Amino acid sequence: GLRSSGVTLHLNINSERLPVLDTPTVYFVQPTPENVARIVKDVEKGFYPNIYVNFGSTAPRNLLEQLAKEVIKSGTAHKVAGIFDRYLSFTSLSPTLFTLNLPKAYEAVHSPAASDRDIQQHIEFVVDGLLSVLVTTKSMPIIRCPPGGAAEMVARRLDQRIRELLASGSAGADLFSDSGVRGSTAATMEPSASQRPMLCILDRDVDLVTMLNHTWTYQAMAQDLLGMRLNSMLVPVTDDNDTPVPPYTKTYSLEEGDTFWGAHAGDTFPNVAEAVTEAVEEFQKTREGMIASKSGEGTGTQDLAAAFNLMPEMRQKKRLIDMHTNIATALMKQVVARELHRYYEMEDRFSSQSMGTSISQIEGLLRDGQRGTIVDKTRALMVLYLTQPSMSAPQVQGLIDVLQASNGDVSGMEYLQRFSSIRNMTAPTLVPVPGAPGAAAPGPAGGAAALVGGALGGLGFLGDRLRQGGQGLLAAGMQGLEKVLPSRKESVVCQILDSLMDQKPIPTTDNYIYLDPKAANGEAAPRIRMPFQRSFAFMVSGGSYVEMQSVQDWAEAHGRYVVYGSTDMVAPTQFLEELCELGRAQGSSGGA
Repeated sequence: GLRSSGVTLHLNINSERLPVLDTPTVYFVQPTPENVARIVKDVEKGFYPNIYVNFGSTAPRNLLEQLAKEVIKSGTAHKVAGIFDRYLSFTSLSPTLFTLNLPKAYEAVHSPAASDRDIQQHIEFVVDGLLSVLVTTKSMPIIRCPPGGAAEMVARRLDQRIRELLASGSAGADLFSDSGVRGSTAATMEPSASQRPMLCILDRDVDLVTMLNHTWTYQAMAQDLLGMRLNSMLVPVTDDNDTPVPPYTKTYSLEEGDTFWGAHAGDTFPNVAEAVTEAVEEFQKTREGMIASKSGEGTGTQDLAAAFNLMPEMRQKKRLIDMHTNIATALMKQVVARELHRYYEMEDRFSSQSMGTSISQIEGLLRDGQRGTIVDKTRALMVLYLTQPSMSAPQVQGLIDVLQASNGDVSGMEYLQRFSSIRNMTAPTLVPVPGAPGAAAPGPAGGAAALVGGALGGLGFLGDRLRQGGQGLLAAGMQGLEKVLPSRKESVVCQILDSLMDQKPIPTTDNYIYLDPKAANGEAAPRIRMPFQRSFAFMVSGGSYVEMQSVQDWAEAHGRYVVYGSTDMVAPTQFLEELCELGRAQGSSGGA
């Protein structure tokens, strides 16, 4: 990508670099004193003939003054060809998903060791990221948020930052519109880009259950079980041969043009297994058709040329099928080994069955040394605690004692106990699980067309393994899930969006703050009463792929366009560790 844009060399600013005397240099850095000092040092040493400084977010005035003062002092100001604020303090993972890449955000906000300065600095990072998203999408939103907590701090500071930019003149106003942008290709939100969107900023505490639930959709499982981050993951794979070779890991990156991922990222795992099987069969049929055309009578160089013209496309399809087959196989092995479908089924029933039954199930699970890891069991206990807020203190303590006897870390549960506001949380919606796939692998082709067949490669081993393993998994455990009626309740975030976007008041949102950065009198400005067609849903202190998918499903069902974002996309095990860290910190500080 960089080379196609004419960038022949890219280096980290902190690395040792040699002078490049005949080429202009572009800096892309965060506006920090350390980076500014390094730029000044490079200019003074004469590393480059001229430089263009691009800051990822808005550079504070004092840093700009420091840069100007130093280059003027050294007589090198003429080498600074331009300084730009690029508003790029976020990562777009898809057209409707972004993250600010701020890990451990929940712990940062809730830690008893965090000072006011630490929290304020964190809030400023969050506001920088949100401002970058709004500028990139050319959006001037109406801001809604619950009162109190980090969400209100972010909302009010963002409102202030937008007002400051608007007050700076037409250049500031142009950041939020396409006017004055020559040849603009700004990614304005669709549809009805002329209507102002809503920005709903929520605290993670509004729904903690979603962060801990065992997952059952492809994208969420890839993060939960394979550690996917920023659309990349390490996957254990086995060679396509009969030689007993230990599994090794491969790094897979999910690209923008990956049609399979685009179509099935939000599907349940059985659906994905079936889709992989169908993709394998479709590829094999196409491959066999190409081979058969070479083996028939009367074929000539024209047919051979057509087959070879298709080979780049077929190789790309094979690469994607190989990748998703390996990912699905790795997920399947984890599900079977840890009986994760049982956890999904059990957690789904917590909100609909009696408390006594749920407690008995958890107690039996905690005492069972076979099903799942101790982390799986701790997550299930937390889900029960959050789903059944009326559990008595002795009941909760009894389960904690059993977890501790199993060598589980109880500090996370102790944190949840101290954090009384979570008693009002509700459980999120779980997606229904469809039926089992069935398929049969086509045989490999041969004969005179071995050249084409060899060039495309066979998918038989991985395809057969997935089909056989998938069918075994479904026969052993998935059929039980088919008998479960999943929850039909909308997730908490979807309920809030439904209320705010449709202007339908509900008790949860009655007291939500309304901010219009464009209005002169702020909160006292007349409110927009028409339903919103477009919205950003932003989670302070961590987001979830399950939650993101539920928001997208809701938006599609209600004819809305919603972009989901968060400080970071947090895996359930990572969020559990944050809760445990908070529990240990509060225990050592005596916090309540």
